[in-house]
Amino acid sequence: MTSRRDFLRNSALIGGALSTGVVPGVLFGDTLRPGREGVGGGLRSEPPRSLRILILGGTGFIGPHLVRTAVERGHTLTLFNRGRSEPGLFEDYYAGLEGLVGDRDDDLAALEGREWDVVIDNSGYTPDQVRLTAQLLKDAADQYIFTSTRAVYAGYTDPVMDEDAPIGVPGVPEEEWSGYGPLKALAEREVEEAFPGGTTIVRPPIITGPGDRTDRFTYWYHRVDAGGEVIAPGDPSDPVQYLDVRDLVEFFVHLAEQGTTGIFNPEAPAAPLSSAEFLYGVRASTSSPVRFTWIPWEFLEERGLRGGSEIPGWRSPTGDWLNYGRIDNTRALEAGIRFRPLAVTAADTLVWWKEHATSERPSAGFSREREAEVLAEWAAAGGAG
Repeated sequence: MTSRRDFLRNSALIGGALSTGVVPGVLFGDTLRPGREGVGGGLRSEPPRSLRILILGGTGFIGPHLVRTAVERGHTLTLFNRGRSEPGLFEDYYAGLEGLVGDRDDDLAALEGREWDVVIDNSGYTPDQVRLTAQLLKDAADQYIFTSTRAVYAGYTDPVMDEDAPIGVPGVPEEEWSGYGPLKALAEREVEEAFPGGTTIVRPPIITGPGDRTDRFTYWYHRVDAGGEVIAPGDPSDPVQYLDVRDLVEFFVHLAEQGTTGIFNPEAPAAPLSSAEFLYGVRASTSSPVRFTWIPWEFLEERGLRGGSEIPGWRSPTGDWLNYGRIDNTRALEAGIRFRPLAVTAADTLVWWKEHATSERPSAGFSREREAEVLAEWAAAGGAG
C-alpha cells in the first residue's frame, strides 16, 4: 500500500501550487487530478490572521487533511501525539511544523508552559483523557474545538433532530455510561467546563473521502462503479447523511479563523438526501451500467444483512432506530460549512481507494457472491428487479 508519506508529499505539492498561483489539483498517491476549485469548503477568503494551532492527534485519517489545509492557510501548527503511528509523518513535507510527543492518558508534560490560539482535538475518546488535556490547556488557549460524533444523541425520537436533542443514555446514571457515543457525550462536558465561552463541538456523521480505511461509504462507491445489478437496501426514501473529510477539516479551520463557538452538526449534504438520491448521486461518478434493485429491510435482515454492519452507511428503521431520521445541519450551514457534491466525493475517494487497496473489494459490506444469492432469492420470492 502506498504510504501516507506519499499522500502528504503530494499534498505538499498542492500547497506549493496554490502559493504560486498554479491551478490547484487533488492528489491521490502519485496521480495529479484536475483541480475542482469552487466545489467545496468554506475557505474562500483570506484568513483574518495567522493562528497558532495545537492539534491533538494528527496522523490518522482526519489529521493529514487538517494539517495540509491549515498550512495552506498560513497557520503555525503544533502536533501532539504518542509518536507511535507514522512517526515523523510530516517532517519531510511541511517546514516549521512542530511535533510534541506524549500520551493523553498519563504524559502531558510536553504541553506544559506553552500557549496557542486554538486547540483542535481529534483524538479524545474518553472523558478522562479529555479532562486531563482540557484542564491543562484551559489557560493556554482561547478556543477548544472538539471532534465529537452524532452517536452522542440519546435516540432517534424525532424525524429531524438538532443540537439540542438529548444526549447520552436516558434513564441511566452518567457514571454507568459506556460505549463510544455516551463517552463522547461526557467528554464534551469536560471541554465545556474547562473552556466556558470558548468551546466548539462538532458532531460529524460517518466521515468519508480520500484516506478513509473504514471502507463504509467506499463500499458503495466501489460497488456502483463495478456495475451490474446492485442491492439497494430498504425504502428509496430512507435518509442518508455523510461528510467528506475535506469539508470537515475546512470547517474546523474556518471555525478557528472566525473564533466561532457552539455545537454543530456538519451533516452533508446541505439539503435532505434520500437513499435513492444517494445511490444515483454515486452513479453520477461512474460510467458503469448499473441497475438498482430495492429490497425491504425485513427480507435483508432475515438473510443476515443488517444496516450499519453488513450494509454500511444505512440504518434499518427498527428497534432503537425506529424513528431514524435526519440530523439538522442548519447551525453548521449558518456557521459557514460548505459541501462538495456527492459525485465528487465518490469519484475522488474511489480513485484513492483503487491506488491504495490491498484487496479486490472494500473491507466493509458484503461480497458479490452473497449479493447474487440474495438477489436470486428476492427474484424467486416475486420481487421486482
